[in-house]
Amino acid sequence: MQPDLIRDILDETVDALGLRDRLRAIRALLNWEEVVGKTVAAAAQPEALKEGKVFIAVKSNAWIQELRFQQQTILQRLNEYAGSPIFNELVFRVKPRSRKASRSETQPEQPPIVEPELDAATIARLHSLTEPITDAELRARVTEYLVAYHRLAQIRRQLGWRECVRCGCLHPGEGSECPFCRGELV
Repeated sequence: MQPDLIRDILDETVDALGLRDRLRAIRALLNWEEVVGKTVAAAAQPEALKEGKVFIAVKSNAWIQELRFQQQTILQRLNEYAGSPIFNELVFRVKPRSRKASRSETQPEQPPIVEPELDAATIARLHSLTEPITDAELRARVTEYLVAYHRLAQIRRQLGWRECVRCGCLHPGEGSECPFCRGELV
C-alpha cells in the first residue's frame, strides 16, 4: 500500500461517516489558546460543543462581560481555524477553578509514572499488524506509532482512565461513556 492511498482512504472514510466538520471543530477547540490567545485561555476554557454552541467555563463574571464584547471575534477566529462555519454561539458559565490544598495536605506524594515495558507477545502482535505494509519506512513508522500508542494506553489505565462502553476509547472522566458518546462534544 502506498502512503497516498492510506491518506485517501482515511479522507474518504471521514467524509463517508460525516465526521469532517466534527473533526475540524475538535481541532479548533483543542487549539483554543492559539485561537484566543494566552490571556483569554487562562481565564476561559471550552467545555463542550453541541449543535454549533460552544460552552465555555469562565473564572469570573468580570471575564464573562469581557468575553461577551469579544464574542463575534472569537467565533470568527474559531471558524477560520476550523476552515468552515461550524461555530455559531458561545455560552459562558462561571466555573472558578477550585483552590486545591497543597498535595502534602490532601494525599501523599505519588511516584512518577514509569513508561511501561511491553512484553514479547504484545510486540509480536503489533509487528504482525504492520506486516502487510510493503514500504519498509512506512511499516517502521506505523509500528513505532502502535507501540507508543499502546504504552500511552497503559499509562492512562494506570492513571484511572476508563474504557468507553460504546466506542472503546479511553477517557479520564466519570461514567461509563466518553464525552463524545455522551453527546457533550458533538
